[in-house]
Amino acid sequence: MTRPLRIAVVGAYGAGKTTLIRAAGTATGLPSAHGTPMRDPAGSVPKPLEEATEPELVQLVVRRLTERVLAEAAKPGSFLSDGSLLHEWVYATVRLAVGLHPGPEVPYEAVGAAEGPYQEVLAHLGREILLRALAGYDTFVHLPVEFPLGDAVPPISETFRRLSDRLLLDTLEQAGVTVHTVTGPLDERLAALTALTAA
Repeated sequence: MTRPLRIAVVGAYGAGKTTLIRAAGTATGLPSAHGTPMRDPAGSVPKPLEEATEPELVQLVVRRLTERVLAEAAKPGSFLSDGSLLHEWVYATVRLAVGLHPGPEVPYEAVGAAEGPYQEVLAHLGREILLRALAGYDTFVHLPVEFPLGDAVPPISETFRRLSDRLLLDTLEQAGVTVHTVTGPLDERLAALTALTAA
């Protein structure tokens, strides 16, 4: 009996994860698991994500984690995950450290140097989330930031994307995870991902 293959396609916002997942699902027949968009915190007045407070961000990380766990648990065999359990944690960690629109002069070290009660809570949550991610995925496929954001009004800066991507990769590397990076236009990315599903 073939062991299920659970692939997480990871990368920063706008890296092309959803586009690749859709193409790979058609090519391989594997189902996909998608996280739901970040939503308004329970019990709050609806507001844009950009206006969420620090405690609301922590709440949203937990809510999104729960939703993604349930979505992936509904696919007991092989699947392709659009993102991973780590993504909302990465977003909140970087946002609390440097804001949504840090300039190009902001160094990566600023993310780890940020202090505060909510940063401490997120750090502890991150350890638990990483353990579940390591148990939940067999393979991590990384899409680097190769293309600029196409949004008319970008929700984050390019520096935010770069910092998020590095935090994600550093977290996986420190955990000893092998990450397969695929680059290029969609057809090249698809060929690389398809080859991994057949390996």
